[in-house]
Amino acid sequence: MSTLYTSKWFWIIGVPIMIVIITVVGFLYWTVSRYDDLDSLPQSAPKTAIVLGAALWDNEPSPALKERLLTAKKLMDEGKVDRLILSGGLGSRDRLTEAEAMRRFLVDQGVPNEHLILETESHNTLENIQNSVKFLNGSKEVIVVTHDYHMYRALQITKQLQLTAVPYPTHSHVLFGPFHKLRETLAIMKYYISGEIK
Repeated sequence: MSTLYTSKWFWIIGVPIMIVIITVVGFLYWTVSRYDDLDSLPQSAPKTAIVLGAALWDNEPSPALKERLLTAKKLMDEGKVDRLILSGGLGSRDRLTEAEAMRRFLVDQGVPNEHLILETESHNTLENIQNSVKFLNGSKEVIVVTHDYHMYRALQITKQLQLTAVPYPTHSHVLFGPFHKLRETLAIMKYYISGEIK
């Protein structure tokens, strides 16, 4: 009788909850995939880009962060931007801020130092964008450079800050996409639950 009772409530409550969770995760997974094929900018795109930071390896940009930086360098090389805001603070095990490590990498790649602006206080995506606003000199328009799976969350934050953001995603050759998309899906759920994205 007890097993039958438990089974009954599993079907009445447990199964619908599982269906809702799977549906939400599936929808968000699809949502973070929407920038997978985006490779261009509109002609009227702004001339400043924010490059969102990521992990350092031994105080140098990780392979994934190097991908974002090379995406930003491409914008600079093609004359589509004239300023890059490099956003990322000091990690607990790092001697350099992400922004400074990003600057050194880009300068080594031939990007002029005078075109680089460092935002060195942030520790997450929300802070990356919030702390970069002051470098826009009153403008409300900016290009956002980050990985494609991370772009949706970044753009939701820019919208919340009343910025008009143009996505220019990095498509990774060093990360396992499905894993990072699933992790990003869970991060977005956390942001919505916490109210950091409304």
